[in-house]
Amino acid sequence: MKRAIERQIELWAQRPERPLLLRGARRVGKTYVVEAVGKRVAGDQFVKLDFQTDLDLVSPLFNGPTDDVDAIMRRIAEYKRVPLDRERSFILFDEVQLCERALNSLRFFSGSGWRVAATGSQLGVATRRRRLPFPSGVQQETLHPLSFEEFLWAMGESSMSEEIRWHAETLEPYPAHERALDLFRHYLVIGGLPAAVAAYADGRDIDAARVQQREVDDIYTADMTDPDNGISAVAARKVWRSIPAQLLRASTKKFKYAEVERGGRRTKLMEPIDWLASAGMVSINELTTCTEAPLVPYDEDEGSFFKVYLADTGLMFYKLAVNPRLWLEAESSSTLPVSADFRGALAENAVMQALAANDVQTFYWTPPSSWGGTGELDFLLQDDQMRVIPVEVKSARNVRARTLASFMDHSRSPYVVVLSERDFGRSVVGGGHEVRELPLYAAFCLGEGCRKAPL
Repeated sequence: MKRAIERQIELWAQRPERPLLLRGARRVGKTYVVEAVGKRVAGDQFVKLDFQTDLDLVSPLFNGPTDDVDAIMRRIAEYKRVPLDRERSFILFDEVQLCERALNSLRFFSGSGWRVAATGSQLGVATRRRRLPFPSGVQQETLHPLSFEEFLWAMGESSMSEEIRWHAETLEPYPAHERALDLFRHYLVIGGLPAAVAAYADGRDIDAARVQQREVDDIYTADMTDPDNGISAVAARKVWRSIPAQLLRASTKKFKYAEVERGGRRTKLMEPIDWLASAGMVSINELTTCTEAPLVPYDEDEGSFFKVYLADTGLMFYKLAVNPRLWLEAESSSTLPVSADFRGALAENAVMQALAANDVQTFYWTPPSSWGGTGELDFLLQDDQMRVIPVEVKSARNVRARTLASFMDHSRSPYVVVLSERDFGRSVVGGGHEVRELPLYAAFCLGEGCRKAPL
């Protein structure tokens, strides 16, 4: 299964001046990606240490001084019974967060000439209790669930992804628009978890994908209830269950602690929310009232304002028990007996998933009270030219936006992006402001040259 990040790993492998650390949630394909590149690059000189299955065997390899990388490599060669070559070998530390000394050793491989990569799940969680410092001098990358572009690759539709990118640049109508919408609806149901996509691609079996979604949801729930995590398992489960319902709210989708449990408070629930975000299971979209760069979160004394999205739309379908066959077999999604709020929440979550996959820092926006207006913009992006780009999401073909003109009148944004089920095109809003209309399936084209989200 081809992943976009493979190119970045291959470029790193050509000149590995620093070790590579690939982060990401569980079951997003980190091991598969690094192993595939490693075998292509190094052949029989690819070596993997699996800390998840062989922890008791491989941990002692790091019992000596962690700064003596040659000694570590000598022990690895003896353990794997293969000769290792500094110039040719490719060594993978898989699930490295399970061995603190191995994680710490990465810093000493910088400039050593050894090509060492590592994968880590829940790194933002597991390293909270570390005794040794988090490694510096490491190239960090993040892997997310498959984007719609990667889904197209898996479905044998590589040419369509190239065509969508071209139309996102030119904004000319796309002749295969309806076909792309149909594939996008399948992507929403199946999501971007590699096991679910592979199960569906193998036999076009929605039920097989559903089995994988249930397994991942079970794994995530088990992870958050692990007593070693240091968070309230009850609170974490309640937050996890509440997220889809919070996104279905007809008014603002701002996260409300009181909807997690009666009398819910920030002091109790913020830690499990941070844990879910650090584990890569959810994405956080904070409020800003800025209209110009730099975009910063809005805070009041009682706490911050933010929205929480699931990392994968397939999990949203599964957790809300929406019948995927009913969704897909309808001639049009508008004929489905589901609420408009669900369609809106699904569209927003899909766009957040696309932006997160591109590592883009996002905010949502509401007008200051002094303006006397209401409403909100779904996303604001800041590009590398310090321009603020508003992005509005519409779940269907009606793209009338209530607050776009007000925002554009008070900002210096060069244009606004509206994502909907409509074809590519251009229009104007308010006092002649440019609107770039993109279909929802083209959200993966957004974010190039935009401010990156912090790891």
